[in-house]
Amino acid sequence: GTLDYTLAAGQNATLSGGFLPDPRTWGVTSGGSVDVSYLGGTCVGWAAQAPDFQLSWSGGTQLRFYWIANIVGDDAVLVVNDPAGNWHCNDDSYSTLNPTVTFGAAMNGTYDVWVGSRWNGDFDSGTLYVTELGGNHP
Repeated sequence: GTLDYTLAAGQNATLSGGFLPDPRTWGVTSGGSVDVSYLGGTCVGWAAQAPDFQLSWSGGTQLRFYWIANIVGDDAVLVVNDPAGNWHCNDDSYSTLNPTVTFGAAMNGTYDVWVGSRWNGDFDSGTLYVTELGGNHP
């Protein structure tokens, strides 16, 4: 299978630059049956076919997505399809097993986000964060 941004996302939000409170959070469980390595580059892990989260974004500059596991040691990955159709992946960030994808010049439009697990068959619970603030990260 492949990731399919045309499928309905598990959760949706609409945010504009300067949103408060910052960060915003959503509970998301990682994992799925799609091996995301087919995307190439730094993409690794296993995610659901449909996006876990979809953000409609406007009016901001920096936009960051990150996920923090409820249990230390759980290893997730983030895959984001940006409004231009580009794929962005991250496994570990900020000296943790938690992933982060940052857009320094965030385009207006739809961001589809998948929270995958590093290992096939793992389904880990955690929190997805959306922020504009550089100091917010795992």
